[in-house]
Amino acid sequence: LQMALQRGEIEIDYQPLVDLQTRRCVGAEALVRWRRNDGQRVRPDLFIPQAEDSGQICAITQRVIELVLQEQAALLRQHPHLYISVNLAAADIRDAAFVAHSQRLLTKYGVPASQLLYEVTERGLVDVQRASSLLQAQRDSGHRIAIDDFGTGYSSLSYLQQLPVDVLKIDKSFVDTLGSDAASSPVAPHIIQMARELGLKVIAEGVEHEAQACQLLSLGAQVGQGWLFSKALDAASFRAFVARHG
Repeated sequence: LQMALQRGEIEIDYQPLVDLQTRRCVGAEALVRWRRNDGQRVRPDLFIPQAEDSGQICAITQRVIELVLQEQAALLRQHPHLYISVNLAAADIRDAAFVAHSQRLLTKYGVPASQLLYEVTERGLVDVQRASSLLQAQRDSGHRIAIDDFGTGYSSLSYLQQLPVDVLKIDKSFVDTLGSDAASSPVAPHIIQMARELGLKVIAEGVEHEAQACQLLSLGAQVGQGWLFSKALDAASFRAFVARHG
């Protein structure tokens, strides 16, 4: 991993985020990828846990933010409504090394903080009080905060009372059960209703079928992410996607 960072083997794919009503692209989630020199890719579910255990995840997060702005700053300046979401790990929230790094890069590339959204998971919120303070500071500076995979943990509801949150991301597992007889089928509608009452935006992950998109829209979700709209794209392909759907 250390050599991969030094050799520039860390790359970004962009999973488009689409307005469920207009079907316009409103942004993307930055997905970290590791492509070895021989062209083979290492699966994220293999190297991300290793990076977290070894303490290298903070360097990867900083590299992701740097790549996002290198690759997409011109696009973001051209389309002020677009935003890119970046995942933060527990270690990022503990030491906040990414904060000064991202602020410096945003200034360098002339991109406002509002176009960089930070995603956190419950797993990354071990110290909720510390996380709340850091995330509030980022929110005050213009960033928006999303809770990823909302509803999959045990403390989701309590986090909404303690954390500065703007967006809830519904996990694919709940989207998959919409309209079925599964025990979890009411979860997505309940999350959307709760978000509406709290004034939060909802992004639904793993949208693969038109019926899901229509149902999510009717329930009140605003944004969808998934193969119905697009697979994850490299930097140039994402810019082309925005040109077609922006």
